[in-house]
Amino acid sequence: MPFEALALGALFIATMSFTPGPANLSLLSVGASIGLGRALPYLLGVWVGGLFVIVAGAAGLGALFLALPEAFLALKFIGFAYICWLAWTLARAGFGGPALDVAPSFWVGVGLHPVNPKAYVQCVMVFSAFVSPDAPYLPQAVILALLCLVLMMMATSLWGLGGDAIRLFVRDTRIMRAVAVGASALMVVSVGAALVL
Repeated sequence: MPFEALALGALFIATMSFTPGPANLSLLSVGASIGLGRALPYLLGVWVGGLFVIVAGAAGLGALFLALPEAFLALKFIGFAYICWLAWTLARAGFGGPALDVAPSFWVGVGLHPVNPKAYVQCVMVFSAFVSPDAPYLPQAVILALLCLVLMMMATSLWGLGGDAIRLFVRDTRIMRAVAVGASALMVVSVGAALVL
């Protein structure tokens, strides 16, 4: 794999991993509500779900979804419904309010990435644009998949720690509620935008 392709791929993956999206915003919300330490099963679930999408993308599932517009449209609507449900749950938690006494489960975390259409689009880009046709596919796919996994794990952890910082330093419940509703709305908007693409 040429160094230039690897560097550009890493930059693209980092940009996609660290910008706001459903997983990052949900971890911000959960971290602020109950602390990242109590939400570790949810975080691990998000990682497992992310790994599923990465492997599926490397195996061509993302490209298959894009080649079958009806299946991709169904995924978009199912994903949008799931994200709306999760956003509603997190918005009701109120960022530190008493409504969220129990962290979202491991399985709720697992379900987050596989229903996010943007995750498949990202994988299609990674495993097509940054792979050299002059070298064997598998070693390149493994390197890119590891980059995707490590950067996704770093990003979700940092967003969760950001939520912890909010919980520790912001005590005004009105501000906490506004941040919770804002983060939840951004989750819905980020996936809702995929419905029109």
